[in-house]
Amino acid sequence: MQNRDWNPENDKEIIVNYLKDLRIPFRGLKIGIHDYEWEIDKKFFEVYENPDVTDCQIKVEVQLEKQERMMTLNFDIRGTLITTCDRCLGELKFPILINEHYIFKLGQTREEESENIMIIPESDYKIDIGELIFDYITLAIPIKKVHGSDDAEPAECDPEAIKILESLNQKEGTDPRWDALKNIKFDNNN
Repeated sequence: MQNRDWNPENDKEIIVNYLKDLRIPFRGLKIGIHDYEWEIDKKFFEVYENPDVTDCQIKVEVQLEKQERMMTLNFDIRGTLITTCDRCLGELKFPILINEHYIFKLGQTREEESENIMIIPESDYKIDIGELIFDYITLAIPIKKVHGSDDAEPAECDPEAIKILESLNQKEGTDPRWDALKNIKFDNNN
């Protein structure tokens, strides 16, 4: 049996293959509507290096409408994303429900025309939607991620972690140097 040590080239090959799946070759597509579907898991967030997502089960459906010099993509992204609660550091599940619209136009050079319109060179033959999917999902994650928030699961924070936080908060108290400032009275008539 051969000793199989870790080889960064193997990881690069896995990443390249994973990202290839998120490319749509459009050169040979007929004008009309074409449907695509992908399953996104935690490997996706490892490839795009987002350590905030510990796991996920997300289904991405894309409807591509090809026209003569333009492609319109409608994204429907649904599933569950697992991250860490900012308060108790426990597992936190968020539902993901995203509907987005993006347009690729054919032109001379690559240029972002607006937030959801990209001009791509006529020489291109495929579009990479992996980064768009990553951006849509990442932007759907709230800044403050805690149990009981509007989007999060209704479960409570870990009671043991909350007890530890409360005990640490009580031990700290206030700094006596700042307590002296509480007695200062300001003249509000000026």
